[in-house]
Amino acid sequence: MTAPASPARAGLEGVVATSSGICYLDGDRGVLAYAGYDIHDLAEHATFEEVCHLLWHKRLPTRTELGDLQSQLAGARALDEPLLRLVRLLPPCDAMDALRTLASALAHYDPDAGDASPQARYRTAVRLTARLASVVAAWGRVAAGRRPVDP
Repeated sequence: MTAPASPARAGLEGVVATSSGICYLDGDRGVLAYAGYDIHDLAEHATFEEVCHLLWHKRLPTRTELGDLQSQLAGARALDEPLLRLVRLLPPCDAMDALRTLASALAHYDPDAGDASPQARYRTAVRLTARLASVVAAWGRVAAGRRPVDP
């Protein structure tokens, strides 16, 4: 038997949070910063890959590091056939439900599952970041009655 769902509450009143070495949040002043960079500046001047590097390494990348990360992400976008089968098998559902299910499934096909070393966690982060866009695109095409295309 499942417990009844709690009613949804607006806002973050009563939500417990913890300190973070990456994020600074001052809701009263409207400030949100990642590794010392205001999110408005990042949104205006940084690329997606630069922000990924910032979140993972707590600093913006050099040109070489940015190029390396872009190559790693591009090389990790392809989806394995078992995951594509799951995309096709999902019943009609909300996009967020599909994303939740497919993101969880990605962990089952991760070659570094069970390896908690910093190097393995970084490789997993790159793969997840690259493949989340691919699973969303594949699901969207299948939900529209089309076949997925390679990223």
